[in-house]
Amino acid sequence: MASPATKKAPQPLLKEIAKADTAKMKHVQTNEENTLPTAEAIVQEKTAEVREAVTGFNKSNLKHTSTEEKTVLPSPEDIGQEKTEQELRKSIGEFDKSNLNRQKVQEKNPLPDADAIAAEKKEEEFKSSIQGFNRCSLKKAETEEKNPLPTKEVIQQEKAAK
Repeated sequence: MASPATKKAPQPLLKEIAKADTAKMKHVQTNEENTLPTAEAIVQEKTAEVREAVTGFNKSNLKHTSTEEKTVLPSPEDIGQEKTEQELRKSIGEFDKSNLNRQKVQEKNPLPDADAIAAEKKEEEFKSSIQGFNRCSLKKAETEEKNPLPTKEVIQQEKAAK
């Protein structure tokens, strides 16, 4: 990582360059030369190198080899597998659709009847009315407990009745 001193070093130089008087400068025209070879020169070099390599090749450095041609025949299992595959493809191509029987499709999952749908809708409406109930609309009510105690006379009458 660069230190703060090295980061600040170019600042005075940049300020000095900015202050330079451009009127005192002279116009200079540069001449650019292309030192790369052309495509034609590259092709000529390659063909010359190839010719030299082919004509100057020393055949005495080569070793003699004998070529053996090997014919690998498929195994009996491979032949049998290929025959069954060909027979299957042929039978698929020549399949007779007239041997097929017409089938009637039976629906195993019928839709619910109108009564069940109506009942479910009512239940959903009931649930939504409960969830959306506004408690602020309720009125405050005071409960009075009416549990009169029996009088002494009623208690004596009950005891006598037993």
